[in-house]
Amino acid sequence: MGQLEQEIDAIFSKWQQGLCPGGQVAVRKNGKVIYKGNFGYANIEYRIPVKDETVFHVASVSKQLTVMCVLLLQEDGKLNIDDDVRKYVSEYINFKEPVTIRQMMNNVSGIRDQWELLGLSGVRIEDTITQKDALSIISKQKRLNFEPQSQFLYSNSNFTLLAEIVERLTGKTLNEFASERIFKPLRMNRTFFKDNYWMVIPEKASSYYDDSMGNIVYSVLNYGTYGATSLNTTATDFLKWMENFKSPRICSEETLTIMCETRLLTDGTDNNYAGGLFVGEYKGRRYLEHGGADAAYRSAMMRFPDDDVDIVIFSNTQNMLMKDAAFAVANVVFGIEESEAGTQQVEAYRKDCNIEEVAGYYYPVSESLFMTFDITIRDGIAYLKNPYGDAPLTHVSGNHFKIDQFNFDLYLGENSVLQTSDNRIISLKKVKPFKPKETCIYIGKYYSGELDTFYEVIEKDGMLYMSHFRHGEELLYQVDENKFVTNVPFTFTVDFLKEGAAVNGFVFNGGRVKGLQLTKIDE
Repeated sequence: MGQLEQEIDAIFSKWQQGLCPGGQVAVRKNGKVIYKGNFGYANIEYRIPVKDETVFHVASVSKQLTVMCVLLLQEDGKLNIDDDVRKYVSEYINFKEPVTIRQMMNNVSGIRDQWELLGLSGVRIEDTITQKDALSIISKQKRLNFEPQSQFLYSNSNFTLLAEIVERLTGKTLNEFASERIFKPLRMNRTFFKDNYWMVIPEKASSYYDDSMGNIVYSVLNYGTYGATSLNTTATDFLKWMENFKSPRICSEETLTIMCETRLLTDGTDNNYAGGLFVGEYKGRRYLEHGGADAAYRSAMMRFPDDDVDIVIFSNTQNMLMKDAAFAVANVVFGIEESEAGTQQVEAYRKDCNIEEVAGYYYPVSESLFMTFDITIRDGIAYLKNPYGDAPLTHVSGNHFKIDQFNFDLYLGENSVLQTSDNRIISLKKVKPFKPKETCIYIGKYYSGELDTFYEVIEKDGMLYMSHFRHGEELLYQVDENKFVTNVPFTFTVDFLKEGAAVNGFVFNGGRVKGLQLTKIDE
């Protein structure tokens, strides 16, 4: 085994620890595959290892294939990507602003994200979720997150609608059209869009959640939605797709140019999202990339076009950050030594730590980020709360802790946290549960027609909770006057709307849903 193979193998050491989930890794340079690795088990129950033929659900990596289907229809003269989307699927559009197909491809449409909307409406992510469910919640939206082209904000709804356009114009399913125009011509024989949740997939990798403490559980994926997700493929097949970026066989050079280009926002600033692809630069090298995450499935594809290097990583567990892993592979291929960024800021934050004082709920200082930490202390050990079981914080030194499960570092303070990973540094502040001192004006029942559901603010044990009949009760933590944060079902801020001394509603703001208003109901 050569040095390159050894160094790349070492990146994926977590997938080489006995009976564990894992993944596929493939690297190609100048048209030649220089590395291929299969790690771990596709099915732990039956002890079936990952092989070249193992098929992975690759989540949002699907989006670029959906965009190509749309662009092929433009080549056929059946649509123009600068058309308003309502020209093709008007029954799903109930906001007033015109939104073009290109704006949807570039994630600058302002259309709210279907997953956050479905969650707010009462759907649990492990429920069976169909294409009809996604289209139904999209069709209820009367407002956008923002004026189209004015901002970038990732939204899965864009690509569900694009899939619907393909089906409407061709009379075929998205999978049938993609098979005919992309998969078969490129001989991607193990690639398809899964368009219903009951579909049987030969040689499929099952999805497993790894808590990094030796516990592995099955992570349910019941999606029947597609366009934004649900591409199933192998690393070997996906390299055939990536070869088309270099030597197009299924489309014109002009179509590839459109797919890989970004458009400026209305204020003149850059948008780094092209047609189902992020465009960026790493260590002076231009790249195209996208990742994916559904249930415990994780995926990453990265192409450095000027260097003719392709990297594909597919996994059936969540215990590694895919983009970080892709960059680590790139470092090996290009001979780049990793360096720690932001060292001065981290060093300034190092201090002694009283572990008992760091328990609490932390909210980002920059409210453009929707990341929160809920840290508890049990028997002198700190844990980070998460849906599948609390993740332990491994003590490094002083106030420095690592969370192996998510591959990042925390520097804990009495009232703040510094989170670092892959050259990113995020500051968070501790916020406290709201404890009303007298009759509370926020208590009551609230309704949204855009969600077709009710929420209730209740008082319990001297604190306020946001309650939903499917998601249960979650504490409201105060961020500012009349502004709170809660985790029901994801992290959302709750801005109460006051008129005089009374509250007549509140607004949910999340990572991909903004300005969703609920009205207080008099009972």
